[in-house]
Amino acid sequence: MLRDRLPKMTNYALKYFKCKEKWLTHVYKSWIWIYPKKDMRDSATRELLKLDKKGKAHFRFEDTILWDDLSVQEGMYWKKVASCVSWFREQHAYIENEYVNSKTVGRSVEDIKYDIMIRYICRQDMIDEYPFLDDLCPNEEDDTDVRERKNIDINNFVDYLIDTFENRI
Repeated sequence: MLRDRLPKMTNYALKYFKCKEKWLTHVYKSWIWIYPKKDMRDSATRELLKLDKKGKAHFRFEDTILWDDLSVQEGMYWKKVASCVSWFREQHAYIENEYVNSKTVGRSVEDIKYDIMIRYICRQDMIDEYPFLDDLCPNEEDDTDVRERKNIDINNFVDYLIDTFENRI
């Protein structure tokens, strides 16, 4: 039930991080499987997704992680995932609009990708707000190998975004 009812942007972020199964396992162990009866587990799932009576979700990814039960390393990992979920939730629509408008006027995909990187990903204010971006954006302190890896990673990330816009995910 939980797997198929995730908000779209959360699903995109978890798929990008390749951690959807890991997150589902965490959530089921922490919130769902603790109840012995199916109706109680279903109720816990609805509560976790924050589904109201009309079926509308008010989901908050951060509320699904039991932060106190995590090691320091696990906490850092899930904070980066949470920042990615927030970024997708808050930025995806703007970037998709930019992509569609730019494509409509005939701009090349490479030019659009560059603009997305500069305007929505590798700005310092974005990196400060969404820590997962720091792993994607090259900076002056990075050595050559790290810069090359980050250049590959950011290109892969923007390709992934474009795939979401084109409904290939």
